[in-house]
Amino acid sequence: MKYSFPLLVLFFCSHVFAQQTETFGLGHTGKVKVSASSNATEGIKTLTLDGFLPNHNSASRFLSQATLGPRPAEVENVTMIGEEAWMDQQLALPNSFSTEAYIRSIAQQVADTLNEQDPTREVPYTVENLNLNDDYFDIAWFQGSMTSPDRLRWRMAFALSEIFVASRISSFDNNPYALASYYDVLLEHSLGNYRDLLEAVTFHPTMAVYLTYMNNHAEGIVDGNHVFPDENYAREVMQLFSIGLFELNNDGTEKQDTNGNPIPTYDNDDIGGLAKVFTGLSWHNSEYLGDNTNDEQAFTQPLKFFPIDSSDAYRRWWRSDHDIVDGHDRGPKTFLGQTIPARDPSLGLQDFQDAIDIIFNHPNVGPFICKQLIQRMVTSNPSPAYVQRVTEVFNNNGAGVRGDFKAVLKTILLDREARVIEERHERYSGMLREPFVRYTNLVNALNLTSTIGVYRNDMDEVYEQMGQRPLQSPSVFNFFQTSYRPDGELAEQGKVAPEFQILNSITLTGYLNALAEWLIDNDPIDYYWYGGDTVYKEDEVPEFDFSGDYLFASNKNLPILLDKYNMLLAHGSISESNINHIKTAIEAMPDIYDSDGEIDESDARRRVALTLFLMMSSPEYIINR
Repeated sequence: MKYSFPLLVLFFCSHVFAQQTETFGLGHTGKVKVSASSNATEGIKTLTLDGFLPNHNSASRFLSQATLGPRPAEVENVTMIGEEAWMDQQLALPNSFSTEAYIRSIAQQVADTLNEQDPTREVPYTVENLNLNDDYFDIAWFQGSMTSPDRLRWRMAFALSEIFVASRISSFDNNPYALASYYDVLLEHSLGNYRDLLEAVTFHPTMAVYLTYMNNHAEGIVDGNHVFPDENYAREVMQLFSIGLFELNNDGTEKQDTNGNPIPTYDNDDIGGLAKVFTGLSWHNSEYLGDNTNDEQAFTQPLKFFPIDSSDAYRRWWRSDHDIVDGHDRGPKTFLGQTIPARDPSLGLQDFQDAIDIIFNHPNVGPFICKQLIQRMVTSNPSPAYVQRVTEVFNNNGAGVRGDFKAVLKTILLDREARVIEERHERYSGMLREPFVRYTNLVNALNLTSTIGVYRNDMDEVYEQMGQRPLQSPSVFNFFQTSYRPDGELAEQGKVAPEFQILNSITLTGYLNALAEWLIDNDPIDYYWYGGDTVYKEDEVPEFDFSGDYLFASNKNLPILLDKYNMLLAHGSISESNINHIKTAIEAMPDIYDSDGEIDESDARRRVALTLFLMMSSPEYIINR
């Protein structure tokens, strides 16, 4: 059964089937009582719309939150089985794609081609000695996003990539293995546990290079200088990856002291204490702490622990008393109100486990992380009650497990505030679609399909026109900050709109120009020539096929075309007024029939493309409510 009637009607209608009665909510004259033939719980589900199958608009809206863009077949599936059943299927799927492995497969093709072209080369090309660039990561990422069945995992991983930020705009620029291996960690743990993710990120060389704790050593005298552990990761892991700047209630609101001021979660002493933990880590193939003879693919293995600097004598760091400088700090480490006891450096890996546990169990982690996930997927301004409901599940999934992302995701996406249609019309609900997500919406909604299942897309146009692409944020603070408030009504009302931080005349104009290229010119991907390629491979450059919509592009059938893509792209939210404006614009173009009464495919295609262009330019599409 699909719901298409106002919620208000349900509050004024009741059907008594048996003797079991339950009271729910507040009505006009008091509380509403619900009776049902089986049990009162089912009666409440009728009243709240829980348990009803979604219509196409609702299914499309759900998938716009749960994936990187609804696909027609998925919309049909969700209307048949419901959102929760779809989620259960997705949560049961294993991680199906490795960006690192895909890059290696491409690299092998390149090496084989180059060796065929130069068979007498003294040192043959191999996967290990090729000098690849970032484009290989982008190609692998797009391939995975278009072909992987675990679409909820890919949506969650993208959200996590904007929280646990590591960017190619760093010292490992143009190393696709650094990006791929790190993103694979996000994919692997996105439906796992927060603590496991935090540990994997901490021991990943990409993060160690990005936040500068690679080859970080204990306090000591190096070359006559008194040096201290680098504090960069210690600061950012607290500020951005776990607890935030101020103490929070479970509903995400800030706690206040007796003077009404927010209470800081940590200070410089906490940063210094935690920094002592992140010492003694180097590349997996290092011979000593401080060894930087790594290669591109050293980024693919977890960091190696050096309790002391065990290098050859001439490479040793000496204290003034000629003791070998510790790789890992041996003293106590106090932060966030707790102290890790002093240990011999050889036992230093336990310090890492203790530190991660202290952070993981901090009461701020649930509300801090959960609110950001809601903001990335559903709405920029979730109610405190919504945040609290999700936080409670983060703290305990019902089986005593803390940090369970599967349970958290189900709560976020199935929560009444995310699902009930009436609430999407509230003035501050929803979110501005990120530029990159608008692109993934497009290629998914229009079923961009490669005949051989290969997509050579480095997504250059997306980044050049709109400034966004996976793992390419300008800083560790992501493309935009969760607390950003644009001037005007939102700021006056104390609301936030994070994505508006990257909305300006350049990115908006760039979006419209890119739309024209993708739709009008039918050029939705940016083909990349692998090293050694001498032949353009057309079957790896898919285009949109609008032929199935040509008949609907006629003046007579245009309402069908408008309804279809209003549902698929904007979930039925484009107003009647704007639909009529689009309809008028399309009707001003030549109709699809030629003088013989046959469909003119070029005219039909232009009509479909312009319809999509105008819909994706509408404010109701750009703001996803």
